[in-house]
Parts: sequence; C-alpha cells; structure tokens
Amino acid sequence: MRRLVPLLAVVISLPALADMRKCVDPQGKISYTDQDCPAVAKPAAAVPALPRATGAAPVDAPLEIVETGVPVIVQLPGRFAWLDDDTLAITTFADANAKAPWMVRKIVAYDVPSRRASVLVPRGFMDCANASHNLVSLDVGDLESRFAVGSRAAPSVQQFDVWDPAARKLGPAPAQVKAGWHPVACMKPAPEDLAIHDLESSKKPVRYLQPEHGTVVWGALDDSGHPVGPTLVTPKKKIALALSVNDISHDVRWLPFRQAYQLAPGVHDRLLDPPRNQPLVMMDLEGRITRHALPAGLTRQLDALGAPAAAEMTLTQAGDLVVQPGMPGNGGGLYLVQGEQSRRIWCTAKPGPGQAGGANGCAMSQPVAVSPDGCRIAFDARPAGPIANGFPDAPTIKVLTLCDGSARLAAPAAGKKAH
Repeated sequence: MRRLVPLLAVVISLPALADMRKCVDPQGKISYTDQDCPAVAKPAAAVPALPRATGAAPVDAPLEIVETGVPVIVQLPGRFAWLDDDTLAITTFADANAKAPWMVRKIVAYDVPSRRASVLVPRGFMDCANASHNLVSLDVGDLESRFAVGSRAAPSVQQFDVWDPAARKLGPAPAQVKAGWHPVACMKPAPEDLAIHDLESSKKPVRYLQPEHGTVVWGALDDSGHPVGPTLVTPKKKIALALSVNDISHDVRWLPFRQAYQLAPGVHDRLLDPPRNQPLVMMDLEGRITRHALPAGLTRQLDALGAPAAAEMTLTQAGDLVVQPGMPGNGGGLYLVQGEQSRRIWCTAKPGPGQAGGANGCAMSQPVAVSPDGCRIAFDARPAGPIANGFPDAPTIKVLTLCDGSARLAAPAAGKKAH
C-alpha cells in the first residue's frame, strides 16, 4: 500500500481525471476520455479509485494500568520476573549518583495489591527465577568489575535464594535445594549441561521442563537406527509426541494455570513472503498436543494497518495475549484474544491513563512477563508523565490485571506449586 501513495497523490492532483470515462471498443481495447465515448464503444464505469486495504480498526478497550514507578535498566537489561501471583522482582538502579548508574543495581519486590516496593537485595541483580520452586538465582555485588576499565571492585558473586511469600523475603537456599540447578536458566539439566551458559538457546536436542516433569528430547536412534521424533521423557514413561522438531521453540514455558507447557508461541509475520502464520503449540502433562493460530480477523487488521514486525501470541488465564510491536496507528499494542474476538488492552489509539504518547510510547525493551496464575502481566514502557525516581529517561514497569470483570474466563485452576 505504501508504494501506491505517490501514485495516489498524482491522481488526486489532476482534477480533470475525476471526470474521465473508461471506454471499451469492440475489440476490448480500453481508452480514457474526458468527453463522450466514441459511438462504436460502450461507456464503462468511471475510473475506479485505488483499492484500500480491508480490515476494521482494532477494538480498543484499555485496562487499568498499575504504574510501579520502578525504572528499568536497558543497558545489559536488568531482569524482572514474578515471584508469586502478586509479587514482581525487579532489577533496578541502586545509586543515581554512581559514575555509571546502570552498573550499580539492586533488586526490589513490588507487591501489586498494596502497590508498594521494598528492597530485597541492596546491591545485586537477578539472573533468573522459578516461581514454581520459589527459587531465585542472583548475583550479589555490582557490574563494575566486569565492564569498568581499571576497576578494582570485587566481582559479583552468584547465589541461589529461596523466596518466602509469607515473610516477603529472600533467604539463602540450602545446599540440598540448590543442588543441580542452572544459575542462568533456573532449570535442572543433566550434570554435563550445567556448564552451558546460555542453556535456553543451546542447539542440543533437548528441552528441559520442570524437574518433576522430565524433558522433551529428539534425534536419538531407535533399535533400527532411525532417529526418533520428539518424545516426552518423564521419570515414569516415554510418550511419542504428535509434532515435529519445528514445533518446539527455544522458549518453552511452564504454565501452572493450565498444567501444561507452551512449546512455541503463535506468530504472524506479514513481512515474510509468503507471510508466516505459526500456531501456538501447547503440550499437557500426558503429552497431548493442541494448536491454535492468531484469529484471522486480527491478522487482517494488523496487515491492513501495516504492522512493522511480527506479532507473537502467548497464553494467559484470561485468554491469549498477542504482542504486536509498533505504534498504535500501525496496530501496535497488547491484545487480549478470546476465541475469534480480540481487544487491544494497551497501546490504544487514544492513549489511556498511564500510557505515554509519542512515537516510542509503546516500545518495550524486554518480553512481557506472565504471573504464575496467568492473571497478571508485567512489561516495561515509558511513563506517561514525570516520576520522581531519579531516572527520568528510563522506562518503568507496568502491570495489567487480566482476570477481573469482563476479562475473566473459566479456565482450569492452577495446581499447587511444586517444591
């Protein structure tokens, strides 16, 4: 459509063209004239307007935004993750007066119901968290020793802590609790894989699940010497899965509220030729596979608006969440999908309370984080107005609650947390 804009401008700039007639002679030859068609030719319809892309505008239904006011570090991004259904751990700045503030970090806990933040680790940063096991991997210390030239600061030290939701505190994990856990992925891999730093992006033919659920593996040879397809291997059984290797992403997520795993997000990318439409793939604990794609109506809307990047869909308790990068006018925003219906709940055309305007008002530096019960999401974006946190240029963490009022859907209750 963008390529047609210059031509459209030319058409509009020629007033006489609006009165031209299209004429077809007996041989089917087409000509245009601003007078009557020749007698031997039949008059046809006026010159048609250039076609416009079809697809209705998104339905905007913004949800209330909880602005935490906690700034996010975008240089070597400071991670944030849910510790439980109500509590978010955020790596943020510790000293606004430091020579390089992004190197000096702390971890705070933000309690959504009370809308209060408290310091968990005064000097340190989070590596990963596993809410189902109340486990957090963190580094105590600063980044100065790694990145500051000539620094004599002591290097940070990695440790595992356990989150106590009742006391709202982190405490050192006992030896028997932390044994075997990967310090960057918060998974429990085979001993030989503990040395792989970026375990989640490893090319090994395995995806580690929660330790009590086993692994998904592929590529091993069967008794006939043929490679075996994806298989769920649990402590008690092996289950051949009805999918291919291409159905398994590197970002395999445990969904406590569904008692299932999301093996791959749904994706729609109009910029590829042909466009890419990949369904969301989910596996339950018995190895049953389900798939569903982004609603056709929503993809048509995004295509019509010229979405600048791929849309990605993940599961929540209240329905599917579609994340579309870009400005509101190009379809950017967060969409809550229920069946074939979708609503844009953030980054709406008319900015709702708590949503910043401007070209970068909807930009995020990190993926959206879904709470263990699937009812809340956290993400970072520019604040809508000044916040007295000492870092006016930094994005801040926002929280949306999805499971209140009309957004609530009946869904399987989340199981008890594994320990």
